[in-house]
Amino acid sequence: MKSTIQVHLEYKEDVIRDIEIASTSNLEDLHVAVVAAFELDKNELASFYMTNEDFELLQEIPLFAIEDKENSMLGMNEVILSSILKEEGSQLLYVYDFMKMWRFLVTLTETNEEEITEAKCIKSVGNMPEDAPEISFKSEKEFDPFEDAFDDFDEFNEYEEEY
Repeated sequence: MKSTIQVHLEYKEDVIRDIEIASTSNLEDLHVAVVAAFELDKNELASFYMTNEDFELLQEIPLFAIEDKENSMLGMNEVILSSILKEEGSQLLYVYDFMKMWRFLVTLTETNEEEITEAKCIKSVGNMPEDAPEISFKSEKEFDPFEDAFDDFDEFNEYEEEY
């Protein structure tokens, strides 16, 4: 089976590539296709991230498998594309070059029975900018380090304990 994947750069102007790839390919194959389609440096690290509807990061799939005492993460070469992008509209986030933080939205737009052997870019919209967009991390609520810090003290600054 063939999958058509749309990869959209998070940027103020549309920079989009549509990639055809075998559904049986792994995420490392998709990573290589994205790097080629956007003409990125092949020597940078990247990760795919599974998300929910609100784009909260749920699970990282790094370029290389990571195993330590507390947990382990499958590498891109261990995850088959069709096992993670199961239906049209399924999405992942892709982060490339952790120093510059290029971020892309990866969406499965179509699948069909056609067999292909090599991934290729079939549509290109926009030009890749010279510099990665500045990413600002904003919270819905402004952080106040002293909020609720003194709730357990009475008006005489004595600590109140509940028994």
